[in-house]
Amino acid sequence: MMGKRTSLRPFYTRDIASLIAADVHVRALCDTCDGFRSVDLVALAAIKGADYDLWGKRTRCRLTTGCQGWNRFYFNGRGRFEPMRG
Repeated sequence: MMGKRTSLRPFYTRDIASLIAADVHVRALCDTCDGFRSVDLVALAAIKGADYDLWGKRTRCRLTTGCQGWNRFYFNGRGRFEPMRG
């Protein structure tokens, strides 16, 4: 019998405040144009609130003019950028 899979989500990704406190860098990467940009977490916290959770979120691409893709968030907390989704 197999048990439930344990989430590999690090505790410091629970909200923007935790990402800032842990000095974790976040990028938005487009699934269509492959564009990416660093996310200014302090500015995002001012808009969404420090308790906003980026895990599993996506937003329409604004990285490349005319792109209709989706941006997903990636964090660099383990020496490489990893997706913020389960």
